[in-house]
Amino acid sequence: MLSRVANHLYWMGRYLERTDHLARYINVEYFGSLDSPEPRQHLIALKSIIDMTGMPPVEDHDINEEEVLITAALDDKNPVSIISSLYACRENARSARESLSKELWEAINNFYIFVSGYPVDVYKTRGLFDFTTHVMQHCANVRGRIMFTLMHDISWQFIQMGLLIERSAQIVRIMISKLNDIEELKKLKLGQYMEAQQYNILLDCVEAKDMCHKYYSNWPERHATVDFLLFNPYFPKSVVRSMLKLKLSLEKIQSNGLITQKDIAFQVGKLISPLEYVEFSDIEGDLEKFLEDTLSKIYLISDLIVKKYFT
Repeated sequence: MLSRVANHLYWMGRYLERTDHLARYINVEYFGSLDSPEPRQHLIALKSIIDMTGMPPVEDHDINEEEVLITAALDDKNPVSIISSLYACRENARSARESLSKELWEAINNFYIFVSGYPVDVYKTRGLFDFTTHVMQHCANVRGRIMFTLMHDISWQFIQMGLLIERSAQIVRIMISKLNDIEELKKLKLGQYMEAQQYNILLDCVEAKDMCHKYYSNWPERHATVDFLLFNPYFPKSVVRSMLKLKLSLEKIQSNGLITQKDIAFQVGKLISPLEYVEFSDIEGDLEKFLEDTLSKIYLISDLIVKKYFT
């Protein structure tokens, strides 16, 4: 297929996944902080939203809640906002329209109409929950159309790779952000309850709380949360599961079916294979560095894909 079309499909997938994670993060972080008995947690949540949505850091006394929430969601001048990410998704979909089903294109277009037409006055007064919930539902609808209305051919594999790369990157970024929040709260010496609440919020941000609880048969704590989100082979959003599925997509795109050391699937396999054999005890002492290194590997894999197929 044309590299131009493959490029648009890949980035359509990435921006769609980014939109979903941004909406869920804003929703869970904001409303989770309102349930906290510690007022300081609400400020930490706003700072976390600022970090995740690409806004420049500000001092605590300069944080304007309304401005933060609008910039994160409906500011088209912020390239990482929900509306900007969705616009990029729609434009990439438009450029690859011949590869999409009518149902998928209409789902993306209706999604954009909803977001772009949402009244800012409603959003900033009483519409945050409604807006972010509908964004998540629209994302689920679009992903369903991708799964069930397209042929699972090379075009579909490029969309999948975009979804998987962005999912892995967002999971790691969310983990970094929330672990930083936990360190900030530890300084307030509020006890283990507040720390446990933050792990619940982290898992809620990636729709993983119930399955993590089911898998470990106890309430989330540091070991279980990190292990589940990074290394669990059964949870579809874990980093290792997403990276292995990405490698499988690359192998399916390989035209002759033979993988050599020069092929991108081999190079990606070298980068992700250590993730399959790491235990939490191996990274516990320097978890933040491990997460930063993992994020760098994910971005490197994306660069390899772009260089191989789109340039």
